[in-house]
Amino acid sequence: MTVVSRAPLTTTSRSSRCDHRRPQPPKEPRSSRGRQASGKGLRLYAQAVLLIVVMTLPRSASAWTYPEHRDIAQAAIVALPPEERAALDQLWSEARANYTASACPTLAAGEQGLDPPCLDFAAWPALAGDHSCSSRDLAVDVVPGPWVLAVAKVAAETKAELASATSREQKINRIAASNMHLQGADPDYAGRAGSNIGHFLLPRNTDDPTVYVRTAIRAGAPVNALGLYVQYHLAALAAAQLLASSPPDNPQQKAFEARRVFALEAFALHWLEDMFAAGHVVGTWGSVAWRMGTHDYYNEFGFDGSRWNGEPIVLFGDSNMRAADLERASKLVSASLAQVARALTPGDPLGVASATFGLGPEGAYVFNVCVELKQPASTDGVNPIIIAEMRDLVRSTPIPGRGEGDVHLPRFRDELGPFVGIFGSAAGGVAWGGLVSSDARPSAALAAGLRLGFGAENLTGTPGTATAFIEGGIQMATAEVNQCTEADCQLIGTSNLFPAVPSRTGLRLGLRLPFWLIPGDTLLLAPILALVSPRALASVGVAAASGGLIPYERTMLTSFGTFQFIIGREVHATLFGVLGKPSVPLYIAPIGTKPDGSPEYGVVAQKSILLGFPVVEWTPFRAFATQVTFATAVQLGFGVELPLSTKVEYPADKASPSAPVSWGVFMRGEFDARYFLGAREDLQRSNH
Repeated sequence: MTVVSRAPLTTTSRSSRCDHRRPQPPKEPRSSRGRQASGKGLRLYAQAVLLIVVMTLPRSASAWTYPEHRDIAQAAIVALPPEERAALDQLWSEARANYTASACPTLAAGEQGLDPPCLDFAAWPALAGDHSCSSRDLAVDVVPGPWVLAVAKVAAETKAELASATSREQKINRIAASNMHLQGADPDYAGRAGSNIGHFLLPRNTDDPTVYVRTAIRAGAPVNALGLYVQYHLAALAAAQLLASSPPDNPQQKAFEARRVFALEAFALHWLEDMFAAGHVVGTWGSVAWRMGTHDYYNEFGFDGSRWNGEPIVLFGDSNMRAADLERASKLVSASLAQVARALTPGDPLGVASATFGLGPEGAYVFNVCVELKQPASTDGVNPIIIAEMRDLVRSTPIPGRGEGDVHLPRFRDELGPFVGIFGSAAGGVAWGGLVSSDARPSAALAAGLRLGFGAENLTGTPGTATAFIEGGIQMATAEVNQCTEADCQLIGTSNLFPAVPSRTGLRLGLRLPFWLIPGDTLLLAPILALVSPRALASVGVAAASGGLIPYERTMLTSFGTFQFIIGREVHATLFGVLGKPSVPLYIAPIGTKPDGSPEYGVVAQKSILLGFPVVEWTPFRAFATQVTFATAVQLGFGVELPLSTKVEYPADKASPSAPVSWGVFMRGEFDARYFLGAREDLQRSNH
């Protein structure tokens, strides 16, 4: 199938008054964060508050990682014909005039080691979309920014670490660490990525590529990868033709316009490269949990599909790029760059035709993909030259999956969203101290109950790190028996009849909540930072959800299960003696001293609270299917029991004895089952 000229690609009109308007370079860089705050403040505020409260990480649905984006662009530049490469090299030389020292002398600098000293143009598509919100943002704020080389360093290290990974678990751990390091280098990474839906292709409802393209770029359509590519690429061509046909005399103005061409094309290439990632071809619709789950599955395990020209292809995605993926994407990126190079010649037909399309260079330059949710205005009656040039490109792109209410490939859900669950545990350990005896004694307990929480397991890259829940249930503790001395046994009988702590049943409550620096700090920081700095709130939330400011509590995947330090993240409290008078534990305990100096014993009722603090957690088995998670875990921790009230029941006239604190250590085995709320999108029937 081909794009034919009789079918217009766009639906609305735009005045061409901007075609000959020459934009002025900014007098000084302005912070992109300040510009964006007014447009997305409310959304970032709500997103950041949700992130802090339930520890969701608004991870970008990245098609490719930074190093993968750069590798694609670099391969495309190297493959350019000599004439086109020379034209772009000259333009790059002009763009670097009076520009930041971080810009490399060449378009593609090759391998730069683990600490890149500069940014070549091949890195610009990697920064577009994920680390910047507009072409202007990229050229004026990001590339000259003090933090951008730190992002490049994280990307280089991630590439090396992923290349050396020998197992899926190692790879997942390193991807999770990379996301955390990127957030540290670029504080706006989480908020920016979370608000950007343009990385996906629009679901198709037709087998005609012409109709599909027209749908993707029409005004008011959801922002999507193909629509954004067309807007930015044609704007870059128009900007290149303007520079070629009417070059400014002012060197500063000329350098600015050259950078604008590269910034527009970098944004175009980001979306073009995204179109070759499996998760962005299949996972194109649905709620966030189902879209992200489908996206992640096909990116990792691949998608067997075809291009619009009928050629069968197998695609992978984010962190899983194969040589074939690189070759396919770079070939089209090279063709796109070649069009820009030819548009640098005055009178280039495609460059001239592009001047009347869509937003034009000025509008596309400031179009903010982190704020806008709809495709911008386009034009009616697209020039046939544009259609002819776009035809081969569209034919070489993958056919996207069908959308909601249509026939679709199997879908998968992410462990994201609210859940209800049940848990059960059996614990054993050693306790000492308390009302009767300070000697060490064995302890054991069974517990079961319900949980209500929010999961963001895969958003942080590893399960468990970003989970938050509250729980309620019942805990039944066995008697804690001392091996009494001969004298004690003569006084109070055998220890089996009168244990140091009787068997008892209590109300079990619990909380699991990630923290930033100290346990519970997110509850205090959330309302403060929400008012003072939503950006800081998002950064704190990402760090908390990823293991804390000092990320020693990040989950580590191994072939033997997952391990995580959770001290301070989870606490459970058991209230003994609050379920009614029959449940109040009765102790045979010393209540005083007889005249002969021997201890006097009585019957003592005591209410107490037993606090448990797990320190480390090992999860050897964990499975997630559709909307249900089941896991078994082993926890090691310590506990402290605090008396709430102590009363002598017999003899009635005796004063209450002192009630010391008791301590213990435990090992607990637990099963945890969760049901994630929401509709079953995998079972949605076709309307046909």
